[in-house]
Amino acid sequence: MRPHHFNWIDANCIEVPASWTEYIYDLNDYNGEYVYIAIRCQSEGTMALYIDDVSIHSDGGYLVGNDDNSVPALSTRLEGNYPNPFNPSTTIHYSLKEAGPVRIEIFNLRGQMIRSLVNESKASGSHKVMWDGKDERGNTMSSGIYFFRMEAGKHSETRKMIMMK
Repeated sequence: MRPHHFNWIDANCIEVPASWTEYIYDLNDYNGEYVYIAIRCQSEGTMALYIDDVSIHSDGGYLVGNDDNSVPALSTRLEGNYPNPFNPSTTIHYSLKEAGPVRIEIFNLRGQMIRSLVNESKASGSHKVMWDGKDERGNTMSSGIYFFRMEAGKHSETRKMIMMK
């Protein structure tokens, strides 16, 4: 049953593909509005559906929630980074349910901390910080896999990112 407050962008029933498939939807008609995304799955038999690497990009519009403390965060979490893979920089998004001290650090594959991006108290809400691909001394890092970790109160979360040159 369709919720009354949803506008269908693609109401077609899609057979679950046997391999990973990318779907792209143009949301430009909703620029400046809050957009909620729902995925509807139906099955008459047994099936498994895996949804991976969902991302929302903005070209010419804006994304609500980037350093917007007027919108309360529902949870403390590390949102991820965009772009990923990146060259030469990427922006890390995170949200805080409550104000407090936050630490965001970049690590290499060996687990060595190479850069501290945030180490201060932040207000509750959505935030972002940019990493320019450099270590603490200003040296440009090489292509490869890096990890970024956020610690905020009792919350700790780590994610992976890829620098490609």
